[in-house]
Formats: sequence, C-alpha cells, structure tokens
Amino acid sequence: MNVQIRKATIHDIEEITKLRLELLESVGDVHENNRKEVQQANVKYFEHKLKSEQFIAWVAVVENEVIGISGLVFFERPPHGENISGLEAYIMNMYTKPAFRGNGIAQALLNECISYCQSIGVGRIWLHTSKEGYPLYKKMGFVEKDSEMELIL
Repeated sequence: MNVQIRKATIHDIEEITKLRLELLESVGDVHENNRKEVQQANVKYFEHKLKSEQFIAWVAVVENEVIGISGLVFFERPPHGENISGLEAYIMNMYTKPAFRGNGIAQALLNECISYCQSIGVGRIWLHTSKEGYPLYKKMGFVEKDSEMELIL
C-alpha cells in the first residue's frame, strides 16, 4: 500500500470534515439529529482556521482517497518551568479509517505533528486519547496527566 502523507489545504475541507464526523460518531459525540449542524459548523471552522493556520492538519492519502488525518491547534500561555516558550499545541482529529489501521499511518501522521511543533518552538503538546490510540502515544513519549477538568457551556 502506497500511503502519501501531506499537509492539508483548503481543498481538503470536504474530506477532513467527513473524517471528523466519522471520528465524532465513533466516540458518540455526534448523532443523526445533530449531524448536519455539526457538519456545517466544521466546514465553517476549517474554512477559517486552515486559511489562518490556526488549525494545521496532515492527511494520509491512498490512491487519491484521504484515509487518515491529524490536526493541531495552538495556544500561547505565559511561560512556566515546563514550557519556557509558552507555546502549546493540542493534537486533535487523529483518525484513520478502520480498513487502513495497523499500517503505521497514525504514527506517520503523529510524527508530522511533532516535527512541525519542534520546528516552530512549541514547548508542550497535549491531547486526549482513545483506548486504541493510547499505546501509540505512550510509545511516542506522551505521559499521563490527570489534572484536567472541563465545563461544557
């Protein structure tokens, strides 16, 4: 299988949105009653954020079909002891279509994210993981932190 990894462009928005919806459906975060609304909101988000590079993504392509994705969003916080630059990246949208899993695609996409972060001086990369993704992130050096809380508004 010949897999090409490349940076996503605005021309990939339709495919990126499809994969994001597959991911959200797989974790129970989108349902038939809100699918269209979520889809439209994601298209709008990607149109704006890809152009401004506030969201940067890589896609895995096999025979002109986008079969995997990874993405980064950035935060700039005041510098602290563990992150002198203050620049942080959140990895999101890590998803490979089920038929293509187990071929190193997620690792290749993750490597692109990490390399890019290193090249721009990101001091901290963080993410949320599924049970399936946990071994890869652990292998790549990510460590567990349980201090996070959230408030859904």
